[in-house]
Amino acid sequence: MKRFADPGTTIRVEAGKSFAIELAGNPTTGYMWQPDVDSQHLELLGQEFEPGGGGVGAGGKEVFRFRALKAGDTEIAFAYRRPWDKESRETSSFQVAISR
Repeated sequence: MKRFADPGTTIRVEAGKSFAIELAGNPTTGYMWQPDVDSQHLELLGQEFEPGGGGVGAGGKEVFRFRALKAGDTEIAFAYRRPWDKESRETSSFQVAISR
């Protein structure tokens, strides 16, 4: 499965195919990336944290897996925040172009 980490690059994928987005994070701080997904075009298949090493409490990558559902252009917006906070510490967004 192809992974993307650069929000400046448009993700190009065929309908029915899957892809992943990885973002640097550290959930031990209470902050986590929270995606806002257009459910008409994309399905969130799951997410996991991949430790980067360096011992307990070290950061790593949060990996989000998606499936493209139908052709069209959409955006995935991420907010890096604690689940109980309304304000984000950081944001990131990815453009997705889905072909047939």
